[in-house]
Amino acid sequence: MDTKRLIVFGSIIAAIVMGMSFFSPQLQKTTTPTDNRVVVSVSTFSLLEAANAVAGDAIDVRSIVPLGSDAHMFSPNPTQVADISKSALFVFNGAGFEIWAENLKTTLPSTTGVIDMSQHVALQKGEEALHDEHGDEAPITHEDHHHHGVYDPHYWLDIDNMIKMTQTLDTEFTKLVPAKAEQFHKNSAVYITELEKLKSEYASGLSECKNRTLISNHDAFGYLAHANNLENISVIGLSSDEQPSAQVMAHIVEVVKEHGMKTIFFEELINDNVSQTIAKETGAKALPLQPLENISQDELKSHQTYLTIMRENLKKLREAMECR
Repeated sequence: MDTKRLIVFGSIIAAIVMGMSFFSPQLQKTTTPTDNRVVVSVSTFSLLEAANAVAGDAIDVRSIVPLGSDAHMFSPNPTQVADISKSALFVFNGAGFEIWAENLKTTLPSTTGVIDMSQHVALQKGEEALHDEHGDEAPITHEDHHHHGVYDPHYWLDIDNMIKMTQTLDTEFTKLVPAKAEQFHKNSAVYITELEKLKSEYASGLSECKNRTLISNHDAFGYLAHANNLENISVIGLSSDEQPSAQVMAHIVEVVKEHGMKTIFFEELINDNVSQTIAKETGAKALPLQPLENISQDELKSHQTYLTIMRENLKKLREAMECR
């Protein structure tokens, strides 16, 4: 092969390698700084979305939980802990969602600020805690409370809370990089406008429905249900690794048949055996509903966001609840 052909061949290989690097989606970034931007580490996907929306290109926002994994079950390895320690700010969901974060925050260096986002939103008690508090004869009983506290940690599914999260990050990022304050305020305002539009779509889309009961395999949709005046029934509690008793399963089957419900939802990224079993027993169909704790590689490749996934959730809810 002559020199000219070698040069051409080498150029083609280089172009292919560069193209693969450019188009390969990466939710998690390496900790080796490639520029002088401040680094912020976040835990859940909803925090990543809000942080990126506010930061734009002014801050290097990095996700901790790997793509496609069950965020409930995640625990950082020593390398990931070291990465967080190098960040200027660590933002976690709180409300008992990440047990590892509660322990980690006390060991971080003074150079790493810590934000527990659950302290900046409106929390509501989980289905289990409400039954206990009111002394009701709960149709669904769970014995394990250790994974989460009294409050339901899936608060980002209430769009008002997503707005509060965005406002909080605007304030915190302004403290980190005051020179970019105007950019943060502008980005925040644009994203909040989009969130308010989404909230309006939910209000109108779920205003008139034949059925207003949302049954899922995991108690992750309480905020979404409450914000839209839906009844929320979950087969298992706030811990995604819980297994329902035969009594609980029988009760849910009875409820589904009694109300003539046609759809059982299961949380994406966790085992759907429970919902599939109930669907088989009742003749209903089992459909995935995205709680936005994390996303899959396929969702990232197709450029899915909080806004697009929430709209897809709305479409599924409208169909399941026979909304006009």
